[in-house]
Amino acid sequence: MSIFQSMNKKYSNAIEWVKENSYGIESLSDCEMDHLRFLEQVLKDKRIVWLGENGHGIAEHSSLKTKLINFLYQRMGFKVIAFESGLSECYSSNYIKDKLTVNELMAKSVFSLWKTEETLPLFQQIKENDDLMLIGFDFQPSSKESLLLDFLESIDIDFTFEFKKNINKIDEMIIDWYRHIGKYKAVRKKVPKDISISFQRDKQVLFDMITQTNIELETWKEEFLRKDLYVPYIVVQKILDNKRKFIDKLDAKHREYLKFRDQIMAENLEWICNKLYPNEKIIIWANNTHIYKNIQSLFSHKPMGSLMSPDLINQSYYLGLFMYEGNAALNNGNVYKLRKPPKKSLEDYMNHNQSQVSFLDFASITSNESNKWIFNNTVIMESGTMEQLITPVEQLDGVFFIKKVSPPRYI
Repeated sequence: MSIFQSMNKKYSNAIEWVKENSYGIESLSDCEMDHLRFLEQVLKDKRIVWLGENGHGIAEHSSLKTKLINFLYQRMGFKVIAFESGLSECYSSNYIKDKLTVNELMAKSVFSLWKTEETLPLFQQIKENDDLMLIGFDFQPSSKESLLLDFLESIDIDFTFEFKKNINKIDEMIIDWYRHIGKYKAVRKKVPKDISISFQRDKQVLFDMITQTNIELETWKEEFLRKDLYVPYIVVQKILDNKRKFIDKLDAKHREYLKFRDQIMAENLEWICNKLYPNEKIIIWANNTHIYKNIQSLFSHKPMGSLMSPDLINQSYYLGLFMYEGNAALNNGNVYKLRKPPKKSLEDYMNHNQSQVSFLDFASITSNESNKWIFNNTVIMESGTMEQLITPVEQLDGVFFIKKVSPPRYI
């Protein structure tokens, strides 16, 4: 047998192995809970499920994740959804969700990236079920209109007018500066000197206001505890801490900011899992690039998934989402076409499954000649456009794959 024939045979064997070991779902639109029941065995010992996505602007990823969350909630008792969005915005919106419409709940909690027709059923479910809770783990504001004051006014604590005024002023200033500095950072331009000087002045004002607000919050601690409001108390503390850290790093260089953001998101998730909801099963919604559990990023820092404590990693199942062809949307909404994945990439191997949607579990397999690509450096198409090398089994516990994708339908 020639070397060429031998290589072709190994490739064919790898394809057959993928087909034999994958779970298939014929149609995403017709996918019901029973189609996902194989996950009961895969996730039976896991408390935390990470749901990645290969880019934020992919309709089918959001649809699949919405169906997965419904299954995990209904069949497996997962009750907390942690979004890659603002901690303050998500918690506040969830706390007063009875007073919000579904569209308001969605618009005032998560980033606009996920304000889509595909996620609408998820937010309908969150609104209708008191035991299904939304939380965010990002320190960046994810809504132009903060509901923090509305959340505080719904608590049975008689806050002073000055305290509430300071909370409102802090939020207004942070959102205003996020918009002002963000427009330069979005295009990698240097912030003009006059704006930078003005920001430094306001940064100190914000630090002083946050310090004073924390001191005043401490005076109500006993009343919070007496009224069984310990959780809202530690949430407000954490929100103020996040706001301080955000404003401190807002004007940092791009790579420094990205590194710090992943560190804070990891810290927030540790706090959510260990302090806020220590007895709950938790679903994490984020980009694939944030959830890789053992990787150094292109920007020379570890993403949040690689920064978690060993204990939480052991409780976790890291699930990446990938696709083969179609169109997707950038964060600004512009539509782009996916590049064709190269032969022997993760996408190429998975695309040989006949089903529109397929799942492959890495966590339960052992290495053999037919699946060595999972245990070696293999090409993936980051966001469907950029080739990147990862060792799949080291970064993820399993993958969902969708053959053809399209941009979201934004609301």
